[in-house]
Amino acid sequence: MTVPVHVLEGTTLDRLLSDDENRLLDTIDELRSQGVGRLLGEPGQPGLPQLIVCGDQSSGKSSVLEALTRVRFPTKSTVCTTFASELRLRRGPRSRIGCRIRAAPSRSQEEKEQLARFQGFFDSAERFPDLITAARDCMVKASKGPTVAFFEDILEVEIVGPKVVPLTIVDLPGYIHYSESKKDIDLVQSLVRSYVQQDNSIILAIISAHNDIGNQSVLTEIEKIDKAGARTLGVMTKPDELPSGSEKEAEYLLHASNNPNKFKYGWHVVRNRSYEEQDSTFEERNKREADFFQDSSWKQLSGTGVSLGIDALQQRLSRMLLDHVALSLPSLVQQLEDDLKRSEGKLARLGEARSTPKDQLNYLSDISESFREYAREALEGRYHRKSFFGDPLSLEGLEKRLRAKIRNLNDEFASRMLTQGHKWHVVEDEELDFETSSQSAITHPNFIAKSVFLERHVDTLAQVERGNELSGTSNPLLIGSLFHQQSAPWEQIASVHLDDVWNAVKDFLELLLRHLADERTGNQLLIHIIDPALENRRQQMRNKLEELLVPHRDHSPINVDPHFARRIWSTREERVAKSLVEAIRKELTLNKDKAPISSNEEIIAKIRRTESTVDDKYGSNETFEFMQAYYDSAILIFVNNVVSLAVEQCLLTGLPKIFSSLDTRDMTNEKLELIASESREIVLERDRLKERIQVLRTGIRTIREVRPGKL
Repeated sequence: MTVPVHVLEGTTLDRLLSDDENRLLDTIDELRSQGVGRLLGEPGQPGLPQLIVCGDQSSGKSSVLEALTRVRFPTKSTVCTTFASELRLRRGPRSRIGCRIRAAPSRSQEEKEQLARFQGFFDSAERFPDLITAARDCMVKASKGPTVAFFEDILEVEIVGPKVVPLTIVDLPGYIHYSESKKDIDLVQSLVRSYVQQDNSIILAIISAHNDIGNQSVLTEIEKIDKAGARTLGVMTKPDELPSGSEKEAEYLLHASNNPNKFKYGWHVVRNRSYEEQDSTFEERNKREADFFQDSSWKQLSGTGVSLGIDALQQRLSRMLLDHVALSLPSLVQQLEDDLKRSEGKLARLGEARSTPKDQLNYLSDISESFREYAREALEGRYHRKSFFGDPLSLEGLEKRLRAKIRNLNDEFASRMLTQGHKWHVVEDEELDFETSSQSAITHPNFIAKSVFLERHVDTLAQVERGNELSGTSNPLLIGSLFHQQSAPWEQIASVHLDDVWNAVKDFLELLLRHLADERTGNQLLIHIIDPALENRRQQMRNKLEELLVPHRDHSPINVDPHFARRIWSTREERVAKSLVEAIRKELTLNKDKAPISSNEEIIAKIRRTESTVDDKYGSNETFEFMQAYYDSAILIFVNNVVSLAVEQCLLTGLPKIFSSLDTRDMTNEKLELIASESREIVLERDRLKERIQVLRTGIRTIREVRPGKL
């Protein structure tokens, strides 16, 4: 509920600040009201401070608040604060007061709706106690369960006026020393702690001189949260209730002057209204307080750094307020500048207003020009535009670095082809041991010993494809059949690679359009231009892959490499040499006392004996060697062809021109309207961004002018 008021007495803090300081607070409050960058109230961001008043029950909290704000608080000894009240003081040209109840999260939906209808009447600062009573009655009525003494609901009161310092003041329930319900004690402690631990809280720790210092719960609780006392000011109340010259008075005087709690802002002493003085004016209250400190023992504190009286407290709070804001200025300005940069970028992507076909054509032409430049740089591996490509030292944003992404995918493709492209992983018998078997099983599931492979697969295949070849010689056609089986995984591996590369390009283009255009236009460009063009290129890649697979899948092997035969003979020589060395090693191991082989005849005899142990009726060994030599040559050619002819030629070549100015010039007015027109949301967003940018620029300029030496 909001009502206008003709007269509003705000805090007197504003008259204690300079014009520049008031201007600074007004600027920050304006930023807050605009919701700029969520600058205030974030964790780690002091922002606009809030004044938290906490203490034990009947410690005089409400009386201190009343004297500070000149807003009447319930101060009767029989009435205690049972919920949090937030007074949000905001500066504005016209005075008004608004209030509402913010329901606790634990409330049911029905209870929340009932509290939302709260109609407490508050048309002047004098009527605040009535508002508190009405709010409590509303909370009680909304509660469906058993009657409770304290509530988690919050009464929010916004007070706007031309002489109000932008500040939030929170009145909290007092710490309870004893209650029949432990739930009440825990609820109050939890509620106070939730406010006190916020970094943007200035804490007024209120203690009553009427009670023993050791029994003041507020001091113990604050020490747990604000351990250094950096945000706390201690306030002693009711000094007039101590007998002059008494031991207890001396104890409090010593405590205030020594500051054993290590509060950064020390201690302050105020004299509140007595019961008989409840109806006195604020001026009368301040006069009686000044007379008391002039004539009592408390006067001696004035030279010890301890301040006395409400006027001095207002001055200290004004300094604390400015100090609190000053601490946040460097990070605040940085946030403003970051927000300004983001907002300007968003506005640039929206472009100028476009209501006519010419405006829409110009907008799309600008996008196509930038699209071509960004895409070309991404393909060439030039990532100097950090606003899009990001920081090179960061591993994030690789999907925007298109050439790097594709190079990495190509490397993964080549590695997978070399390790998994063959159907069988054939291992020489003499190399097959437990360690080799374990490692091979990890890298390739179909590993097999060469002798077993020749017997089970090559010999079996030779039997069904026998021709007129002589026994012991290989069938040339068998080489092709064996190769076709061995290279069977190529198609699936290459298809997956082409899909991965295509998806990488699609992701890149989507990110690029999101960077260059507003969301609606970007989506329309994807639907009508980019996606059809990409699908066409995807089909071209698939057709090219099919073309590249044909000679390896359907035709007999062809090789015109003049060094191919030399590689075959080298393989044979290596096989014979290995067999001989292994045979001699075994013989020497079994016959250690026998003289070593020395003559050529013995070596030849050993070779014959070794070769004769091989029963190669179908020439399978020779077939396998020819097939393997051809496979090793063909797989490299295939991998390079997939990368160069399918990926590069069919997908990447001409990619920057996939959306060109020619596409935009050929569009009909209807299509321009469909793709580049603005929704009402975009129009509103552009206006919002322009206003936001203006507020940000003004805020940065004002802060720098007010605090030129601090930033």
